Amino acid sequence: MKRITSTLKQVFKNPAILYVLSRYGTYIIQFVNSLFIAVYLGPYYLGIWGFINLVLGYINQFNLGIPYSLNVIISVNKDKEEYVKKVINNSLTMMAGLCIFILLLIVLSFIFGINIGEKFEFTTFVIPVFIIAVATHFNSLLSNVFRVFGEIFAITVNQSLFTILTFLVVFFFKGKDLLWAIIFVNIVSVLISLILFLYRTPIKLKFSFDIKFIKYIQQKGWHLFIYNSSFAFILITTKSFISESYSVEEYGYFTFSFSLANAILLLLNSISYLVTPKITHRFANSDLNHIKNILKEVRSSYISLSHLLIHFVIMIFPLFLILFPQYNHVNYLFKVTALTVVLTTNLFGYNNLLAARGKEKILSHLAFSILILNILLAFGFISGLKVQFDYVMFPTMIAYFIFAFLLAFYGRKVLRLPITLIEIIKDIFPWRMAVPFIFSILLIMLAAPDIYFTIPFVVYMLLNLNDLKGIKDLGIKLIKNPNFINI
Repeated sequence: MKRITSTLKQVFKNPAILYVLSRYGTYIIQFVNSLFIAVYLGPYYLGIWGFINLVLGYINQFNLGIPYSLNVIISVNKDKEEYVKKVINNSLTMMAGLCIFILLLIVLSFIFGINIGEKFEFTTFVIPVFIIAVATHFNSLLSNVFRVFGEIFAITVNQSLFTILTFLVVFFFKGKDLLWAIIFVNIVSVLISLILFLYRTPIKLKFSFDIKFIKYIQQKGWHLFIYNSSFAFILITTKSFISESYSVEEYGYFTFSFSLANAILLLLNSISYLVTPKITHRFANSDLNHIKNILKEVRSSYISLSHLLIHFVIMIFPLFLILFPQYNHVNYLFKVTALTVVLTTNLFGYNNLLAARGKEKILSHLAFSILILNILLAFGFISGLKVQFDYVMFPTMIAYFIFAFLLAFYGRKVLRLPITLIEIIKDIFPWRMAVPFIFSILLIMLAAPDIYFTIPFVVYMLLNLNDLKGIKDLGIKLIKNPNFINI
């Protein structure tokens, strides 16, 4: 009993654990939201909501790399207080200028009668989308400041408030009324988060204009912008092809599948969100042997747990369809989408390593090349071959795998590790993960009954016993040592 009490005390004294637990609770709510939004909006309005998020995705990625540059610069130089202040305040000025430019683009689109998303009735939602986008840009910038300074509370509010407020309204509205209610709470949540960031800021914020700093931030951020935007656009362009080539209702079905698949990995993303500034600092300032050890440990735990979760959720997904029979025909689409999304975790570690070691140019070239590849594959599969709707995510799955391979190639080059086809494949997709993954793909292609998807999960458990033990040990370390998150 004393041991349990002692462990609980350690948990509640550890801000990193509290953050992760709060995110876990939020993601459970978000998962529930996804299900009930799908039911109460219906496929048509869910398709419109999906398109609104698609546009927000485009606008939010159009940040010129300012938040990415800020994060890397202050993570590496966090001990230089005055320097960090100048970087942050000049970044604020740059972000304000960017938001004014976005406003001008919207005004010009109205003047010249450019009407995007006509079948999704998008012109009705332009003003609220702009408000959400501007606040989100500033929240993204400030959240990068807060996580480097270890100020977790405001970040937690920013990441959780929309989910919680949505949960409070989702049961009171239906159809178009629910759509507007969700948009309204989105506006409220981003504005409250922005006010909280400004109120609790760890440094005095002001708009500064120092051309030397602005030029450095942009130069540092440009390649990170190309990398992060290209990486995000891999998925966004796939969504764009689907929205263009299929009906509003079918896009609603895709939105449902993607929302559920993505929700599974959000908990792990909350852990990587905390760890990324720490490992970036270590990768920039440690010797190669230390970096190799850190990289191996974080990749092994993060990727193994991600794949375990995905195989488990694919196995139990038919239970959800019993509760929501109107989405019965997304069964295989969900499975393909989940297996595609989980491949993004295979990139983890090597992208941080290249950014920390000054290889932003390589990162940007790789991501942009993969984006072009994905566009060609998606066009070929969806517009050319007109593949069955269940298989629309296969092009992105292929693109993610090639991206992971190339990142590992350059990452191993930096670390002076052996660079052979076999070694790279073993690194990014060891056989103990590849076997159940490939088996799941074969079951999908054969349209196997749902009960057969128990096999990949069991096989994964058996082949990854050592990794699962390592995850358990890592979790215990994290609970017992509050500073362990600092690596």
